[in-house]
Amino acid sequence: MAEVIVREDLAASLRAGDRQLRIKQGFDPTHPNLHLGHAIPLRKLRKLAEWGHEIVIIVGDWTTQIGDPTDKDESRPTMSHEKIMKNAETYLAQFHLIVPRASSRVVFQDEWFGKFGLKDVIDLASRFTAQQMLAREEFRKRLEKKTAIPIKDLLYPLLQAYDSVAIESDVEVGGTDQLFNILAGRELQEQLGQRPQNLLINHLLEGLDGEKMSKSKPKASIWLTDPPNEIYGKVMSIEDKLMPHYFEWATEMPRKEVNKILGAIGNHELHPREAKEKLAWQITSELHSPAAADEAKIAFGRQVEGGQPEEIPSVEVEKDGHKEFNIVDLLRDSKITPSRSEALRLVKQGGVSVDGSKASLETMVPTTSEPVIKVGKRSYTRIRWR
Repeated sequence: MAEVIVREDLAASLRAGDRQLRIKQGFDPTHPNLHLGHAIPLRKLRKLAEWGHEIVIIVGDWTTQIGDPTDKDESRPTMSHEKIMKNAETYLAQFHLIVPRASSRVVFQDEWFGKFGLKDVIDLASRFTAQQMLAREEFRKRLEKKTAIPIKDLLYPLLQAYDSVAIESDVEVGGTDQLFNILAGRELQEQLGQRPQNLLINHLLEGLDGEKMSKSKPKASIWLTDPPNEIYGKVMSIEDKLMPHYFEWATEMPRKEVNKILGAIGNHELHPREAKEKLAWQITSELHSPAAADEAKIAFGRQVEGGQPEEIPSVEVEKDGHKEFNIVDLLRDSKITPSRSEALRLVKQGGVSVDGSKASLETMVPTTSEPVIKVGKRSYTRIRWR
């Protein structure tokens, strides 16, 4: 986890084992599917369920109508309740791909907000100040840009906070982007005489574009409902620099094994492509099965081999004592591109891959193998070191 608040209090509650903790996480059904980033906290919920604690998953059928202002410098469009409920139907099955049904329950906010009247809204709003809400980074950005801040956006953190009061949660799980909202829940509980919840804050996994994986960017996400071949192929397409996050956060691989793989990459004992194949197999295996991951690996290999010409021209490059080359320097030194500026442009545009993996400006190519560099759709070059 990225952060635990209050660590000592939560640790003591878990060690004592004298009562079942109620642990919640909320999801807004703005999209019909959940992605790999959601699996990070869901696996934590599964572990806590195995320890005998109660897991409550809250479907935000009311907060989704407002639209979460987190990480947004403009207001989200309002979504109809009919669309929200349609999306929510698919969520329920996907939650239980990871969190067992037997040790969890799913509740909708309508259980409490459906009974709210104007007085209840006024009472809730009186618990916080406008200054507290406007201190949020997203709202400060809007003020600086002179972008409108609808009152409904200010209500979002209050509604999420009230969820914790409604179910009397002991622990709330959520991403780093939800810290403000989750802390508001802790504060509201304390104001209303409840024991304030502890917080388990998880890291946010990057998507295929290198930015936060998000339901609003479907093409850059790895969905829990994706078939095995698609999951495997998507993982193989991530930038090499993201592999540590994927190994550490998006798999259940033992930490010692992860450290061994990452250390081997750093020491140039393991080619990044081989490491990524291990990663793709692991994630596909966890979301489907080892057999499905084996088949996906074979299918991906055929696809990559089938896309390459039988004869690939080669070019010799002087190692000059280097154990690895930055991809931009390699493109220039090998004369694959006429200049460094052209190499920079191509890599920035995502038009360069090394052994089937898309290259970024940070990609380092080891001198221990003979990589195939692809530029554009049809230009292949094999690097031979001397």
